[in-house]
Amino acid sequence: MPQFDVDLHIHSLHSIGVSHVMTIPRIAQGAKDKGLQLVGMGDVTQPHWLKHLRTHLKENDGAYTYDSVAFIPTVEIEDIESIHHLILIPDFEAVENLRVAIEPYSPNMDNDWGGRPRVNISAVELAGIIHDIGGLIGPAHAFTPFKSIFRENRYTSLKTCYGDEARNIYFIELGLSADSEIADCIPELRELTYITSSDAHSPGPDKLGREFTRIEMESPTFGELKYALKRERGRKSVLNVGLNPRLGKYYLSFCSKCRRTLIMQVEDGAPSFDELNIYIQCKNKTERVKLLHDIHLRKVRCPVDGKTLRFGVRDRAATIGEGVSHSPDHRPRYLHIAPLLDIIASALEVKSSSSKMATKLYGKMRIELGSETSILTSVPLENIRQSNDRVAQMIQTYRDGSACYQAGGGGRYGKLIPPWECEGN
Repeated sequence: MPQFDVDLHIHSLHSIGVSHVMTIPRIAQGAKDKGLQLVGMGDVTQPHWLKHLRTHLKENDGAYTYDSVAFIPTVEIEDIESIHHLILIPDFEAVENLRVAIEPYSPNMDNDWGGRPRVNISAVELAGIIHDIGGLIGPAHAFTPFKSIFRENRYTSLKTCYGDEARNIYFIELGLSADSEIADCIPELRELTYITSSDAHSPGPDKLGREFTRIEMESPTFGELKYALKRERGRKSVLNVGLNPRLGKYYLSFCSKCRRTLIMQVEDGAPSFDELNIYIQCKNKTERVKLLHDIHLRKVRCPVDGKTLRFGVRDRAATIGEGVSHSPDHRPRYLHIAPLLDIIASALEVKSSSSKMATKLYGKMRIELGSETSILTSVPLENIRQSNDRVAQMIQTYRDGSACYQAGGGGRYGKLIPPWECEGN
């Protein structure tokens, strides 16, 4: 059965903070360069964008295409509790039905910048509408500290958020803050399909497809995608590709004032700290669970300034779930890997992935080795070494899981430590 590299969450030029070149021709070109065969249309309820989509996309055998790239209608919607949901829609007729259904509740859907509309209804009501039009809904970037279902002091289960509609939730979008290991701490989520997608605001190769899902299905259509997300008729997700959550700004728990991040150690002694971290000792799982519970109750204070500690994504997921990750048999591999341009910039030790040196090598590798998704996942390392040995070293550590990181948190991004700088190498 064919496999498709898919990015289901992007935005158009009608969302705030998005590049003005996010048009279908530029998105399609970016997708081809990246190696994506199916992309979400994004912002599909915005009227000007919907007109643009209808003008540029051709429909054939249930697939909407432009220049050999397939698209399906998608939109991210914010509900009355500021939770974001990713919506997948069968066709343009269903989009029009959705627009009619949510128009009375949306103050901004038809605005020039209404690409991600807000609706003043609950997640339960929104999910019911999506079910009625034949679409699919799931939590967007489910673990980010802002605007997500599992953010602190919000929901701890799909059932409490979606009510009876929870039985119609077949996927969650992990987002840049989480991976399968984090999500599989929560037993309720283990039956779902996880999707990784970019939330791209520009068509550049370091944004579009920076996270993607490889899906096995017969064709790039909504019907086939629905089978895959439900894991029916042999259709399924076979690979999640994305950044390691340790690179994110909210991975570790942190002090609400000084922003030092929490490191739990299996040692004796009093809490200590340095310029970046707070170190608290937990001799066993029981002490770790108690510490997380006390952080939730705002009882744990920073040894530097006495302010309370706040949850990062990892520890929030641990408190919602069992604290231990157990992935089901159907869960595909999660490949932690950065966009190729970022890898090249690190390998060349240049400050920006848009530097001439980085973009020149990127173009050379694309010509010699193929699409970016294939370079990241399957091109033999000996072939990559012929282009650049350090790039090959980095891709190897990503593929075999030996990459080293300085974890992020408290608003500070994490950092990849190149293999030639890792201790023991």
